[in-house]
Amino acid sequence: MTADSADPTPNDRVRRRNITLAIAAGIVLIVVLVAGVLVGVRGLGGTGNGGSDAGTDGSGPAEGGSSESARPQPSETAAAAPVITGPNPQSCDQVYSTRMFAALEAGGPLNDETLAEEPASETPAIAALLTDLPGLRCTWGQAGEFSIITEVKQVTAEQSAAALAALRAADFSCYAEAGGTRCVLQDDSEGGSQGQSHFLRENIWLATDWLNWPQAGYTADMVRTLWG
Repeated sequence: MTADSADPTPNDRVRRRNITLAIAAGIVLIVVLVAGVLVGVRGLGGTGNGGSDAGTDGSGPAEGGSSESARPQPSETAAAAPVITGPNPQSCDQVYSTRMFAALEAGGPLNDETLAEEPASETPAIAALLTDLPGLRCTWGQAGEFSIITEVKQVTAEQSAAALAALRAADFSCYAEAGGTRCVLQDDSEGGSQGQSHFLRENIWLATDWLNWPQAGYTADMVRTLWG
């Protein structure tokens, strides 16, 4: 029997087993190193498309941390404007019927500058509520003996309720009329005639102060014109 065909000795078997184990260990080490390289490349390159899952700057939250800081935070929104549920006149000729407008125009000028600073209520608490409300102002006549001052104001439901409470507290006579509430106050104690009429319906407050010009049907005409 030649040396090539001789049976391996116990030492030969040990050497072969050690060589096999070494090769296997080397293969495992190579696999681990390759996997580590791939993980490092993925961490630098994001998702493989040049971007990052957490944000546009390629930086995400640390492992085990929260992703809340990477999410866009909601911005504060402005308060919504009051919804207009009723008329919204843009000029004084839209407030009155054609006939009433002509009668008022014959009695005195529209929006004369002498009435520019006069309030639509002589009652301080009511005038204060009217001051900052958006709306339209229509005056007739001039400062002195004859005048009508009307403001068509836009109000929310809360502002309308506050106005009615203030009118009742100021001893106005308030009652239901034409789908809304009307409050009136008249003073004839000084030989002349002066009064106020306030009508609230939906988002509209018709506030009128008049001096020596008690135009018949004035508020009722505005209500019919605006609401039909």
